[in-house]
Amino acid sequence: MGTSRWRGLVASGPRRPQAFTQDTAQVLAVDKKIKQLRYLPGGQGNGEMEPGVTWRGHVAQGMLLCPAPDCGLPFGRVVAGGARRHHFAHRPGEGEHDAVTGPETLWHLSAKDVLGLWAASHPNLADWTLHLDDTPITLPNGWRRPDVLAVSPDGAQVAFEVQYSALTGTDWKTRHDFYAKAGVVDIWLFAHHGPQWRPATPRQRRRRELVWRDADWAAPVQLSGLHQTMLRHGVVPLWLDPTAQMIGTATTRAHPANTSPVERLWEGSSYTLPPRRTYPACHVAADALQQCEVDLEAGELLTPARREQREEHQRLTVDEQAVKDRAARREERLQAEWDQHKRQEQERRDAEIAAAEAREQIPLREQFPPLFRPQEPPPAVKPPWWKPWQHRA
Repeated sequence: MGTSRWRGLVASGPRRPQAFTQDTAQVLAVDKKIKQLRYLPGGQGNGEMEPGVTWRGHVAQGMLLCPAPDCGLPFGRVVAGGARRHHFAHRPGEGEHDAVTGPETLWHLSAKDVLGLWAASHPNLADWTLHLDDTPITLPNGWRRPDVLAVSPDGAQVAFEVQYSALTGTDWKTRHDFYAKAGVVDIWLFAHHGPQWRPATPRQRRRRELVWRDADWAAPVQLSGLHQTMLRHGVVPLWLDPTAQMIGTATTRAHPANTSPVERLWEGSSYTLPPRRTYPACHVAADALQQCEVDLEAGELLTPARREQREEHQRLTVDEQAVKDRAARREERLQAEWDQHKRQEQERRDAEIAAAEAREQIPLREQFPPLFRPQEPPPAVKPPWWKPWQHRA
């Protein structure tokens, strides 16, 4: 499939608009005139689609069609009021396709269209060939058809899988290994609602790794067994919000594992890292899809949050090594003090032993002269006064 369907569709707006609010507003429409998808940016429903053409006017002319499967009816109005996200809507009684295809199928299609839109307009993928759900990847033991497949001029392949339905970690590992054997980089993106997006419970929010968060991070989400399996194999889970054209990266605020309580760092110097596979929940850092790029060497979609995690991991490695070096120096100092103490004790014992041995070589007469002095006769004692009187009597 060519790229003309997506050409000219670029998301606009701030770096991190409101995202991952489980909003299911329809923001994509097929332009009947140019046969391309149109994306309605947030808050632009009353504005111009292009110079001289407003969104409302284009809808009133019946030029914006519903992209849902087996629908194709023109949208009846642009909802651009109140607190809800600006979006397209059918006239009452028309476009009841949710009951037939289900919102999951509709949003799965929207997610694939948004990915194709992004890949077709991304400068690093400008000369790549894009295939939307129409090119299988085959191996002798089976085949798989990715949702979006991007093929570079030199033959490198990147498969994007948008997962809305439930999936076990075992099934994901089987598919991940299949792509690895085929030499294809597989990037998995999960839905912003449904079984792949379950908000964290109040008890999970009180966990240490979820206490501190960045102001731009979305609400904490539970990590299923599938997500924990991915983390076990070094793959950081990502979520896609096609309504806001945002990518969410699993992230947490953590402290270094090998510091003592005295040296433990506080909130301002804690680290933004991927969650561990033992964590029941994590934060989701939202970034604009247009700011993401494919890292073929690492085999992942590099979001700004993921880039920050890499930098933080390097800093953590340096800091942990510094902590280890300090601990080693402290151990060396304590060992040196202990060795010095043992030497002093040994020197004192040696001195006492040497002194005792030296004393054994000295005769006792020299050691204790008073004991060997000649005894002198006792001095004469003058008789008491009464004894001479007794002799005279």
